[in-house]
Amino acid sequence: MTPARKPVIDLWRDYRDHGRTLPGMHLGSVTVADASVDAAQTARELYRTGVRRAEFSALVDLSATAEPACAVRVLDLVRELTAWGVVVDWRVRLPDAGAGRTGPSAYTLSHLYPPSRVEGPADAAELRSGWAEGFFLGKCLVRKGPGFLEIRDHRPGVLNRIVIDDPDYLAAVEAVRAAPSADGVDPAVRADLAAESLLLGIGDLWWWAPHRPHRWPQPPFRV
Repeated sequence: MTPARKPVIDLWRDYRDHGRTLPGMHLGSVTVADASVDAAQTARELYRTGVRRAEFSALVDLSATAEPACAVRVLDLVRELTAWGVVVDWRVRLPDAGAGRTGPSAYTLSHLYPPSRVEGPADAAELRSGWAEGFFLGKCLVRKGPGFLEIRDHRPGVLNRIVIDDPDYLAAVEAVRAAPSADGVDPAVRADLAAESLLLGIGDLWWWAPHRPHRWPQPPFRV
């Protein structure tokens, strides 16, 4: 039996569709497993080497039957690539409750580069269309200051500015980013962060949604 091919990300120098047909535009590929070891570092290096488009070969399954660890790894990559302004060509299967605010949905993921296709909910086509129309770089970002985090979240349609300076909450954010199992995180703190859709529950794991800003394609006051 031929072993299953690991999901890969194809890398391109040009973000436009027709750019893939030009000589020298394909920059190779990387497996999702390898790239997700340190998603932030991977995205930084890919951008530095000229990558402007990343195409995920496999459907990203975020439904109730998905494997949570794989889903978190992929979302880390999509988040970090989006933060650098890389065009991310990906397809996603959402849970049936596509408009929920506590887990992966078109609302809670709307700051990520819009997928080429959404599956799962009955209104998947409409969700994808709204996602694409409402996306802009910096829609949900976090900036780190001395002893605090500032989150600027436009996903609700208006600016929701959140400042986190409580040591327990800061420690919770770092704990989840280090290990999505969130072991040792106070459930009350976790619930508060989830209520703002800053933490998303994926199976028995947790994913930190905001990304740090790296590029400003529009005036900073917009975000």
